[in-house]
Amino acid sequence: MKHSIKIVIAFMILSLSFIINEEKTYAYMENTDVDSLIQHKEYQKSLKNKISNLENQINEKRKYIEEEDQSLNSGDTEVVSISFVDQAILENEEKIENEIEFIEQEKSSLEKQLEDSIIEEARLEKTIEENKKLYLTENNLDFISGIWPVPSHTDISSPFGERIHPITGEKNFHRGIDIPAPQNTDIIATDDGVVIFSGIQNGYGNVVKIKHFDGKKSVYAHNTSNLVKEGDIVKQGQVIAKVGTTGNSTGNHLHFETIVDDENINPINAVERQI
Repeated sequence: MKHSIKIVIAFMILSLSFIINEEKTYAYMENTDVDSLIQHKEYQKSLKNKISNLENQINEKRKYIEEEDQSLNSGDTEVVSISFVDQAILENEEKIENEIEFIEQEKSSLEKQLEDSIIEEARLEKTIEENKKLYLTENNLDFISGIWPVPSHTDISSPFGERIHPITGEKNFHRGIDIPAPQNTDIIATDDGVVIFSGIQNGYGNVVKIKHFDGKKSVYAHNTSNLVKEGDIVKQGQVIAKVGTTGNSTGNHLHFETIVDDENINPINAVERQI
């Protein structure tokens, strides 16, 4: 009997260990994929810069050849026989044409690398999203909770829901929560995702919007400055903006929203509040 109990206990310990390791593996794979996405973005940026430099070189060399041809054909005198054309100029033009051909081949190679990287980035992003959806389904969740967007500042000056607008004095629906903090306090991404907007928008002032890989979206508004741009891949905890009072605002604070299935939900239910 004791032997049987020991076997059962050992099996339970083994099963628990498997579950913990499986969760660690899942998290590791997710982090690895997100890191790979960021690397692809940096790689693409580098490739685009190189391609742009090569295009400039090609244009400069073609412009030089055109100017040489114009100088040879300028004037009112009748066209001189080709045998009288300065042979050195012709040889130089031929050399430049060969250089252009070589640069175009290099540019074509870089463009192929860029295309491959974009395709791989799209595949990775789809894989991450599919893994998140599977996790949500298996755990019967609508989204995965993120972290608090303003570390060490947890007060809420205006909650989610109906309120009297502090500027207009009219009753309206507050689609997020307001978190007061000193100007230029760090604002961090609550979860991994892709920046879908970074700029100025109506009463929001400077605003950053992120689409997370589990499908939810988060909005960070009234920022003094935005530190990310549209298309950037951001990781959970990354500083994306600084607290400010731009737009329709009565003081320094973060206006924070969470959107699930195109509906604003109470952000308090979407992040782990550090009290």
